[in-house]
Amino acid sequence: MNPPDLAEGPDLPIRTGKITKIEFCDALKSLKNGKAAGPDNIPAEAIKAGGDISISVMYNFMNEIWKEEELSEDWITGLIIVKERKP
Repeated sequence: MNPPDLAEGPDLPIRTGKITKIEFCDALKSLKNGKAAGPDNIPAEAIKAGGDISISVMYNFMNEIWKEEELSEDWITGLIIVKERKP
């Protein structure tokens, strides 16, 4: 009869600011080599082999997506996992 007010929940330690370079690099390192490529057909080894230039381009691109809060329709079939870095 009286549903809970979901807007008044506990404060969770969720960071919503810009993705840090450390977070991005940690996520990139966590990609497993030798696994099947995702819908984009790009294997993890290829992404990692791009070096600093690829990291810089992808890092900026991901932060732009994060800021705009919009994904391309093509990305709907993909899965993005952000691993939280422990202090």
